[in-house]
Amino acid sequence: MTAITHVLSSPSVSLLNVIALLSAVATCTWLLMVQPLRLYRYASKRFAIANATLFLYIIAYQNTSIGAFSHSGLLSHLSLFLFALLYQSGVRILFKRHLSLVGLTLVIALVCISSALPFMNAMAMPLSLAIICYMTAAIFFNGTVIKYSALKREFNTLSALMLSIPDGLFIGVLAIAGVSYSSLIFSTAESIWPLSLNMDIALWFGIGLVLLINVTAMAAAVMRLVLKMKFLAEHDQLTGLLNRRAISKTLVSLWLRLSSDNHSATKRERHLRLTKGVLKHNQSDVHKDNNFSVLMIDIDHFKQINDEFGHEAGDYALTFVAQTLSELVRETDYCARFGGEEFIVILTNTTHDTALRRAEAICDHFSKAVWREGANPITLSIGCETATHTKSIDQLLSHADDALYQAKRSGRNQIVAYSSSFS
Repeated sequence: MTAITHVLSSPSVSLLNVIALLSAVATCTWLLMVQPLRLYRYASKRFAIANATLFLYIIAYQNTSIGAFSHSGLLSHLSLFLFALLYQSGVRILFKRHLSLVGLTLVIALVCISSALPFMNAMAMPLSLAIICYMTAAIFFNGTVIKYSALKREFNTLSALMLSIPDGLFIGVLAIAGVSYSSLIFSTAESIWPLSLNMDIALWFGIGLVLLINVTAMAAAVMRLVLKMKFLAEHDQLTGLLNRRAISKTLVSLWLRLSSDNHSATKRERHLRLTKGVLKHNQSDVHKDNNFSVLMIDIDHFKQINDEFGHEAGDYALTFVAQTLSELVRETDYCARFGGEEFIVILTNTTHDTALRRAEAICDHFSKAVWREGANPITLSIGCETATHTKSIDQLLSHADDALYQAKRSGRNQIVAYSSSFS
């Protein structure tokens, strides 16, 4: 017990003040970020509470003495466990991962039982502290794995690794402390490394890790917020498909790739020619794999759906069409909501005849699909045009729209390819 009480002797007041200041700053920062990070406000609040628990750590160490060790030393370790528990909870909320109640219950039960041991037998203190350190490390490890895997999937391996290093170091410190406490269970040595390390050095290292952990958590939250805002800016809120702005950018990209004579032009020249709508290509110069077709799609009698079943059913109909279109097109194709009940599908690497066959398959599928019990199937009118038949993006969209209008005027539930006779 002498070695333990030696290590847990009261640290300098200045270091405790630094910990208190950093804890207060971290807590207030997370609370202030609740509004800017409103999409992750529950995670921000959980991180704020986690940092507030570090004040228990400070209070415990301020009252640590040889006589009060069994209470304050144990409280300080429990405060770190609570910090890890709340931090992991915040990570789960941030990255939308479900909590394993069985595993969490077992960990908390084990910590509670180990916390009671020193009150029954003072010699059980090393065992109790070792268990708490191991469980704290396990909780933190779980949160770190969640954060690393999510960031790796959403961004890249390097970003995930850099934002997880402080967590890993903190887990290592906890594991070393657990091993050291375990070695004291059957040992009579006066001092065992690293428990005999200078307390100031250990505290400064801990301060740095806690600060870095908060910084990386904030960085992860901001990065995910930026990613989320980018997604919302490019996708339709109701259907989840690309919106008009995003599909327009996609069209520009595909058109530039299509125009072989445009590859030698400078970026500024390409931009000027695009904006003027005069970006031309020679059909003989176009590689067949770069050709693409546009399907302009409109839901037939959509107003009747709203009038008969209500606007909620109308929203469901839009969602049903969007989801079904996404399932019918290939991964290399693009599907977007163009506005209202109108959708657009870009079929990449296709000839005009192939595009018409695929449009017919889409139209036929919807005419047989059941979207609501007792309701007639949703039918579609589709206008088709291929990029190599036009001279600009505006003309391509205009031709597809004219073909769609002709399909609706001819009785709906059909596919019409653009013809110069429409003009």
